[in-house]
Amino acid sequence: MSLQASCLDLMGRLAGVPNFEHFLDPALLLQLQANSNAIWETTPNDPVSQLWILFRLGTPLACILNSVRPPNQQQNIDNEDLSFANINTCKERVFHFIVACLQDLHFTHENVFTISELYHDNPQGFLKVLNTVSKVLDRLEASPNPGATAV
Repeated sequence: MSLQASCLDLMGRLAGVPNFEHFLDPALLLQLQANSNAIWETTPNDPVSQLWILFRLGTPLACILNSVRPPNQQQNIDNEDLSFANINTCKERVFHFIVACLQDLHFTHENVFTISELYHDNPQGFLKVLNTVSKVLDRLEASPNPGATAV
């Protein structure tokens, strides 16, 4: 499957994540693309650059993680704080996602991306990001009661 097809498929799956619809709003995605400092050429409505930029924010990853955590372990998410004004805050959110995948979801290191794989402009690294997010969504889809499953 091509990178673009993988992103389209993942966007369809993300539409089923509780509280994630805000992040898939076409106007928000276009705004994020316009305001990003991506060194690669982005095209409006390009699912690869949209997801890449979206995941670099960190907040959408926290929302995905919340979908498989019990309510008492969920992170507070500020849907209004969707900018790269403080890149260290974005990277901190990504770091928490990675740690939770390793510790709470018991993923192996081979199944989890690194911060540099997300922030470097390397499609191979981004494929690993997509695979990790897909594995979290597999957990969500296998859960009988999303957002309330002990992991």
